[in-house]
Amino acid sequence: MSEQSSYRPSLRTVLAEAVWGKSVSRTLWNLFWRTHPPLQGRILDIGGAGRGSHYRFLRFAPGAVVQTADIATRARVDFAVDITKERVPLPDASCDVILLFNILEHLPSHTVALAEARRLLKPGGQLLGVIPFLLNVHRDPEDYVRFTDTALAALFTESGFTVKVIEPIGRGPFLAAYDQLDMLLWKPLHLLFLPVVWLLDWTLSVVKSRRDFRAQFPLAYNFIVEKVV
Repeated sequence: MSEQSSYRPSLRTVLAEAVWGKSVSRTLWNLFWRTHPPLQGRILDIGGAGRGSHYRFLRFAPGAVVQTADIATRARVDFAVDITKERVPLPDASCDVILLFNILEHLPSHTVALAEARRLLKPGGQLLGVIPFLLNVHRDPEDYVRFTDTALAALFTESGFTVKVIEPIGRGPFLAAYDQLDMLLWKPLHLLFLPVVWLLDWTLSVVKSRRDFRAQFPLAYNFIVEKVV
């Protein structure tokens, strides 16, 4: 369900980020965006408040304008709105790109939020984001759902989007299990444990070469969808 099947981050790259930064799962899904073309035009970040960790990995073209919408009023939020109940005060078809990173799982109404995103996007505009799958419950303020790639594709299609990429983020069952303990680990310990876990999943993929373990044990899904013209 992806037009990009070459996303295979190296252990060295993941370690370099995970030892000092976020969880392994967040590191993996952030690294995906390093190769995405620079974002252009008017960009609306829904829920990120302009401070999400994905900003270190996304690239922005000269002249790109980023605005933010969030349910809470805080610094760097341009529009304080609840997109499941209110419209963002921007004209129809005024955005080239909308970012929806780690937001869908926190919304009680996905179709309403996606309808608002579709209203705001220009024809052919892109909606980019990530939604976790094998991740602990994290209420902010609530945590409602987990979607498989099939469910995501159906949700986007029914909401008037063309699916370009739904990329499973992960490696296999060992990394999936390891990531559940990530919050308990002192980050430098990744240098000791993560190579072992990485090797175990690689060995499993060789022994069971017909199985797609990334797809079977996804930590998250990154997605790129476009507004249907």
